[in-house]
Amino acid sequence: MDVEYRRARSVVLYWHDGELTAENYLESRSTDTETENAVTVDVEALRLLERFDDWNTAGKLAAELPEFDPESVRAGVAALADSGLLLDREQAEREERFLAAWENWGEEARYFHFGTRNAIYTGDTLEQRRSDARWVRETGGTPPAIFKSYPQAPRVYLPRLFAPLDDPFGEVLTRRRTHRAFTGEPVGIRELSTALFTTFGPMQLYDAGDLGTLMLRTSPCGGARHELEGYVAVMDVQDVPPGLYHYNAEAHALELIDAGFDRDRLHRLTFESQMCTPSAFVCFVTAVYERTMYKYRHSRAYRVTLLGAGHLGQTFVLTATALGLGAWQSAAFRDEELDEALGVDGFSEGALYMFGAGDPVPAEGGMPRGTSRATLVDPAALMAHARPPGDAPRP
Repeated sequence: MDVEYRRARSVVLYWHDGELTAENYLESRSTDTETENAVTVDVEALRLLERFDDWNTAGKLAAELPEFDPESVRAGVAALADSGLLLDREQAEREERFLAAWENWGEEARYFHFGTRNAIYTGDTLEQRRSDARWVRETGGTPPAIFKSYPQAPRVYLPRLFAPLDDPFGEVLTRRRTHRAFTGEPVGIRELSTALFTTFGPMQLYDAGDLGTLMLRTSPCGGARHELEGYVAVMDVQDVPPGLYHYNAEAHALELIDAGFDRDRLHRLTFESQMCTPSAFVCFVTAVYERTMYKYRHSRAYRVTLLGAGHLGQTFVLTATALGLGAWQSAAFRDEELDEALGVDGFSEGALYMFGAGDPVPAEGGMPRGTSRATLVDPAALMAHARPPGDAPRP
């Protein structure tokens, strides 16, 4: 009895090295040996796939295509099934569950997430790391620069006498909230300096052997590649002229990119955001992709880059909270227009994230203005921890 097949819905087609390539990105990959889900397809393969939009069998299809030898049709169907481009009933049921769970995020998100699952890692022993570093240097040449600068741009050197961050960590952590209302009072340059240095500045430099000199920040980053750059739209900071700047982490200085950048431009780039526009300053985070790609050649590394942007965002908002500022973070911006404003091409370097801060309107009951506390739960209970029955609470 012929097996019934239908075409996989999780298939993408693209040209690779001059050949049309098909890939079912939902197909499982081995985490022990390199496997390739993508296969090249020709016109006849596409013709066969077209016939399996709904359930069909090799035998029925052979009868529908009398101009072809039945055995060649069966062989073609078997090859498409082996490649994951045709699914049987059991495989299709799994795919339907996947499509139902991910229906709201579209093909791009599905392909990215499932196409980068099950990557192979070579190991984390010292010997393996050194071997990997030698291979990277041999195949990649000179490591990319870890700092970016605009040597011809006017600079504002920021003070290195930083504002104290003395509040207890637990208080800072629980006090952090997303703020959307600001008083309009300027932020001090010392506070801006502290926020930028703590978020983007190098805490240490170290010799990574074949991988060159790398820096360590307060936030973690895969392989210490630290591919993320900071740009700052200064709107209202004491002793810093308004404009769009690049933060030079090596010199701890702001390098002027656009002196004419104003709130109207910020309003446009951030989709007329009522949260971003009134901020005293806004940081745009870009990724210099070469820094990561130099060492990590697998697409899964892009996941780590996105996670790294989140790490920086959390560091920034906690620092801003400790400084008495109201902070926020967002990914709602016009990508191409923002890249153009920053003077980056979007390919070798592009915008990923943004966060900003200002002098907050005083909180109401510990919550930012306009945010209501839920009354269904005792707020103290949110911080309570379960105890074994009969266990006395700590004093």
